[in-house]
Amino acid sequence: MSETIVWNKKLLVVSLILAVLAVAMFYIYIHAQETKLRGETVEILQWSRSLKIGDEISAADTTVARANSSTTNLKGVLRKASKDEFVGKHVSRSVSRGDKVYYKDILESSSGTAADDITPGMRGFTLRVDPNYTPGDILRVGGRMDILGRVHPKGKPEKTYTLVRNLRVLAVGGHGEKPEESFKSKRRRRYNPGIRVYRSVTVEVSPELAEQLVDLLDRVKGKVWLIVRNPGDAPKRKSETGINSEVLSVLSQPMTEKDNRP
Repeated sequence: MSETIVWNKKLLVVSLILAVLAVAMFYIYIHAQETKLRGETVEILQWSRSLKIGDEISAADTTVARANSSTTNLKGVLRKASKDEFVGKHVSRSVSRGDKVYYKDILESSSGTAADDITPGMRGFTLRVDPNYTPGDILRVGGRMDILGRVHPKGKPEKTYTLVRNLRVLAVGGHGEKPEESFKSKRRRRYNPGIRVYRSVTVEVSPELAEQLVDLLDRVKGKVWLIVRNPGDAPKRKSETGINSEVLSVLSQPMTEKDNRP
């Protein structure tokens, strides 16, 4: 009789253990389902101010926010860890304060070529320059520059004028930036930090400005000069960008034998 009682006690203990395990598994399952429904809370980046296409990004332009992965579409959204990795880059489209920061906001394409750094809607325009009169390695990819040249506008003296202001540099001597490397580099090192001697510089222009530059540069007497700007020294008015209004009349003048041709 005593052996039966011992056996029943063992069976009772095993039953209790199995019951506890079943309850624990049930609660684990319920918790997993609730977590799945709630989604994971992740830290993402949002724009802390509105930016226009082509604007340079600073560290203060983004802020960290929390989002639910199940209720918010986070495909292509940058996370907190990427906050400082694209400082110094330029937005490829206009963004508004409070918007999530997408990878395509900084680089429209992920193909990993230097052309990815061209702002959508803009073009890369290559200038031929005299290597003996270039600014050397002070002119870098991502920098800003003006173009000077000697022209004779209608009704004005022939002299050196600032032809175009505030052009963003895309390549120096044919060497551009590798977007995927600069994006990942926390120190933002350039693919080619600087070239001392070069014969060409590629700048970012609108399609309309590219057409005007072709005609204008053919009328420049002699060489063109590249003047390096401080990247933060951007013109305050739209009239200060593009072709200088003082030299626009040159475009309507006929070509002469003295004009500089290829």
